[in-house]
Amino acid sequence: MKIAVLMYTFNGSAYIGEQVKSIIDQDIAGKAEVKLFVRDDGSSDNTQSILDTYQGEGKLTWYTGEKIGPTRSYWELMDKAGDADYYAFAEQDDFWLPEKLSRAVKYIETKAIIEGKETEVADGPMLYCGECTVTDLKLKPIGFKSNPANKYNDFEHSVVFSSRPGCTYVFNSAALKVFKRYDVNKLTAPEYEDLARNIMHIAGTVIFDRVPSVYRRKNKIKPSYKGGFFGWYRINKELKTAQGKEKSGMAKSLMEAFPDELNNTKKLDVLKQVGNYIADSSERGNILLNSKFATGSYMDNWFKNAINTNKL
Repeated sequence: MKIAVLMYTFNGSAYIGEQVKSIIDQDIAGKAEVKLFVRDDGSSDNTQSILDTYQGEGKLTWYTGEKIGPTRSYWELMDKAGDADYYAFAEQDDFWLPEKLSRAVKYIETKAIIEGKETEVADGPMLYCGECTVTDLKLKPIGFKSNPANKYNDFEHSVVFSSRPGCTYVFNSAALKVFKRYDVNKLTAPEYEDLARNIMHIAGTVIFDRVPSVYRRKNKIKPSYKGGFFGWYRINKELKTAQGKEKSGMAKSLMEAFPDELNNTKKLDVLKQVGNYIADSSERGNILLNSKFATGSYMDNWFKNAINTNKL
């Protein structure tokens, strides 16, 4: 079995050494060949020097290029990594528990057996999504309220809310082939985790695990959105940026990339609502009245404010 780990780096010298070591020390290493592939996005700190050292020791393969951001970098790494049975996304300043990969692979293979695909490697497109333990900068676990949308695994919530961090994702070779059908250079390129998860909701199977296997430093976690005036003010300010309409753009691009899988499905109706609400007031009303987009939290108010102000 071969597992290709794909990592994006940019000015990550502070913690990248710990992360690389945690990947090398995975407990599945004795049963599988784990290869780490890194794309650096033009770091100006000591990241590239650190990568050079690890490459010289045969622990990873890395390269650099023009600054294109995480999503395009990960999609490019899918081509560079070559053939593998499983692939995993990794971020530069996390820390993987030893069982991170073995747990994900077991989940995927168990799912395949349940669905009658009892082969060494599940042959249908499958994506494993896990959880993180939030820590301080020294990797000491701390209390942190998780995203309320995480408890929902349906397509509606996946399209609207950013749930399940991409640093936990593991997927098989069949899923990689589906991902590569989405041209990130021509279509909207949202956050890689949202894109990958929604593609698999459309053209594959998404598996969720509630047990954390990754330590994630709090400095990279976006604060939970609070209610009240100041919470709304911050949300509204963020929604006015170029990324503010990312969700609707992603919905439109998914419809363009996967027309056959979406034809005459409820998922197509969901994407139309999210993708076309700006131009169609009736779609805006459908979203606001659709209980499937609700989480029972303050995020509902954020979502409705975004719809009403055409900022989603």
